[in-house]
Formats: sequence, structure tokens, C-alpha cells
Amino acid sequence: MTINYNLALAVYRHSLTTPDAPAVVSRGRTLTYGAMADRAARLAKCLAGSRAWPHGNAAPLRVGILASRGIDACVALIGACWAGAAYVPIGLRLPEERILTLLSLCNLSAIIADEEGAKLLTDRLLDACPPIVIHAGQPAACPRNDSVRLIAMASLPPVTPEEPAFMAAHESAYIIFTSGTTGVPKGVVIPTAAVRHYVLMIGDQLGLQPSDRALETCELGFDFSVHNMFSTWQAGASLYVLPATTVMNAVKFARSCELTVWNSVPSLAGMLRQVNALRPASLAGLRVTVFGGEQLPENTVTTWRSAAPNSRIVNLYGPTEATVFCLGQTITEPLPVTPGRGVVAIGRPLPGNEAAIVDAQGRQLADGVAGELAIAGVQLADGYLGAAELTMARFPVIDGKRWYLTGDVAIRDAAGRFHCLGRIDNQVKVLGYRVELEEIDAHLRHVTCADVVGSVAWPLVDGMARGIVSFVGLKTIDAARVIGELKAKIPPYMVPNRVLALENMPLNQSGKVDRRALHRLLDTETA
Repeated sequence: MTINYNLALAVYRHSLTTPDAPAVVSRGRTLTYGAMADRAARLAKCLAGSRAWPHGNAAPLRVGILASRGIDACVALIGACWAGAAYVPIGLRLPEERILTLLSLCNLSAIIADEEGAKLLTDRLLDACPPIVIHAGQPAACPRNDSVRLIAMASLPPVTPEEPAFMAAHESAYIIFTSGTTGVPKGVVIPTAAVRHYVLMIGDQLGLQPSDRALETCELGFDFSVHNMFSTWQAGASLYVLPATTVMNAVKFARSCELTVWNSVPSLAGMLRQVNALRPASLAGLRVTVFGGEQLPENTVTTWRSAAPNSRIVNLYGPTEATVFCLGQTITEPLPVTPGRGVVAIGRPLPGNEAAIVDAQGRQLADGVAGELAIAGVQLADGYLGAAELTMARFPVIDGKRWYLTGDVAIRDAAGRFHCLGRIDNQVKVLGYRVELEEIDAHLRHVTCADVVGSVAWPLVDGMARGIVSFVGLKTIDAARVIGELKAKIPPYMVPNRVLALENMPLNQSGKVDRRALHRLLDTETA
């Protein structure tokens, strides 16, 4: 039997069996599985009937999603999947230059924009857009030529939803862009088979149920959203979207919505802890808590256990290149803490995944010896879009098996549990987002015309980065101007909180900027 790997199949199936069950709840609006299927099928029909859609396998089908988390974004994403396309998230907070770069890299067949996304469609963006742009609001401009066709989402005629387009295991499910060392973002291409395996596996591991109400805290460009959305819809459960403006009221939101599944980065829990929002039994209705995207501090777990006494807590680890999460650690007693780090272990490989600690030559190391964490298994990405050499370097074949080299330093203990110790390179996590410090430096050099620059993740709270501080090798600098120009080039989470002039930049033995010395300068400043 030939398997259809289309990610929209779960929504279609539930639209037939439980059409009135809530699929997404956002800002007081509820979209049932039946309504979601209707809207997604209308989008898919429009995409399939457009002149932008190639016939056969002449070109990959890719649809940009210019939207923020919410009902319209979910419908756009499922509509793209329904039509047999890979979806490509384009964040609304990205500067125009960054969006133009993504459009130049992706060769999109169409774009679907929500109301806020439509407001970003300026003359420059429309000139770079694919032939079809479907929008839920009023675009900021009109096309200056007939190469782009604007279609209002509300004008799409009703259709009877049919089974989503057939997609084979090797076809692309989505492309998510991460920070790149050269200033150009890297597009990670994930095949449908990898996502399907992950969604089925994680739902089984967590025991998700149709009665569950799951929290969504992520934008589409953060692959944690793949877990939140598709694991929820696979179970026939309801996804509750936390508005970005009410993040600090997340506990109140969870209680009022009677959530049963919490999904977030640990830093959100840490911030809630700092403002004393996590009172004992304040989240007693939770039965599953999923933390992922960054290291989970021990003290966060202690507070969370008190606030959510009925919840199973699972710490999940995984790079985008291994389809969301590939290792997991259920919180047990005693707490499985990484020695000397004050953070929870990342655990053992999830079903279908393998992990190993390797040296620079790819040789596996003994337990207790630190090295690079390598991942293998069915969840590996195809590689990086249009970057064959980088793909070969990061996805080597070792002893006949394909691995992904994560760039994380880790050890495996005698019990077979893995512990993450940090980064080999200068890639860091800032508030859950993966950031290449070299990419910030590349833009700094351009903006300041300085040869020597250095950026560090700082401050660190509970072992996690809360922001970026950049140094420029000059006597003086107009920090406000530099930050303003950077905001036009890189996403907000990559923009430094501070830019400091440092004429005598510390260098290491290799002649490179000594980031550890920069950290020490900042630590001394606040001592």
C-alpha cells in the first residue's frame, strides 16, 4: 500500500469524523476541524489551479507563509500542505532586506499572507514575489506589473474538501531558515517522512488524546511550532494560541482555557518564575509539560513541579536539522541533572533516532568523554537549500551511516543518558532562537566599517542567554545608529541590546576575537 505523507491528512481525517471539534483557538475565535478543512481546501484549490503551479515534477512546490501565529497562519500552512507543497515560514518581524533574501533563495510558487503580513507587501516585496499572492488583508501596495496576481482569501469560492494531494516520503514538508555564518540564512529542508515519523512517535510517547488542549507559544519560523501544531492535530486535540502580547499572563491564560498540555521553551517558565506567577498548584490542570529549544535549569523544574503537581514533565532536545526533537528526558526523582551545570540532562534518543559522541575525525568516544553530539535516524533533514558543500560537511556518512553533526559539546554517562555541555562554535540560543554570532558580526562589519568586531550572548540567566552584546574595535561609536541599521538587516532576536566601542579588542592565540574575554569584561562591569 502506497502511503500518502501529506501533513494535512490528520486535519482531513478529523474533519470527517469530528468536524465540530475545535482545531485552533486564538484571540477568542474557534476554528473547528470541519471549518479548517473547508478553508484549507479552498486555498489548495486556488494554488493547484493557478498558473504558478507546475505540472508533474518539473519544480519543487513551495509556498511562503507570511503570517504570525494564529488561525490564519494555521489555515495558510495546512492549505499549502493540502496542495502538496512545502511551506516556508516568513516572519512578520523580519526586516524587508531579510525577506527579500529569503525570496531570492526559495523560488516560491506562491505566498499566503495574513492581515498583518499583507501590510508588509510593499512595492519592493511585490516585485520579488512569486506569481500568486493570496492575502487576508489589504496589501500595502499594488503590483507594478501583471507578473504578480493578488487574490483575496475571502474571494475564494467554496469547495468540497477532498483528500490532500499525494506526497511521497522524499518530498519536502517545510523549509525553515536558521542563522548562517556568512550573513546569509541557511534553509533547512525537512522531508515529509521525517515529520510524519516525528508526529506519530511523539504523540505516542506523550500519550496525547483528542480531549487535550495544548498550548502554542511559537511563531512558524521556530520549529518547536511543528511539534505544537502537528502533534496536537494528529491526536484530534485543540491548539490554543497564546498571543505574543500576553506572554507574561501565560498562567492565567492556561487556567482560563483549561489547558492540559504545556509546550514552551524553558525561558518562558523562568520568566514566569521570576515574576512569582508560578504559585503552588496554579497549573494543576496540566497533565503533560513539554520543555524544549534550550537548556532546562534545575530550579525551573523545582518550581514547575510545585505549580503543576499533576503534570508529567519532559525535556526534549533537537536541532532543526533532526526534525524538531530527537532526544528526550522525562523528569524523575532524583532529578537527572548534568554534573556541574545545574541543567537537566537531554536524555536518550527517541524512537527512530540514534545519538553518539564523536571526535573531530568522526570516531565515537567512550562514555564520560566530551565530544561533538552526532544524530542519525529517520528524522534527519535532506540538508541545506542550495548548499551542497555545507550539507556534505554537516551530514557526513560515517561507516556507511548518515549522521548530522550538531555542533553541541556533549557527553554520555554510564547509564546511556546524554548531557549537553554547550556549543563547539559560536552558535548560541537566545530566548529559544538559534543565532550564529558570526552572522551578527558580518553585519556589524558592514554597518561600522570596522575590521574587528565580536558579539557575545549576554546576560546569562540560569545558564540561558537573554540577549546579545556586540563590541566594535573603534575608539568611539554611535551605538544608536548602528543598532538602527542592524534592525533593518536582521531579525529582532539577533539585534544586540548594546553595541560598545573597544579600541583594544582582546584576541586569542589564533588571532581571533576572544569572546571569553569579552564575557569577562561584561561580568566585571556588573560585579
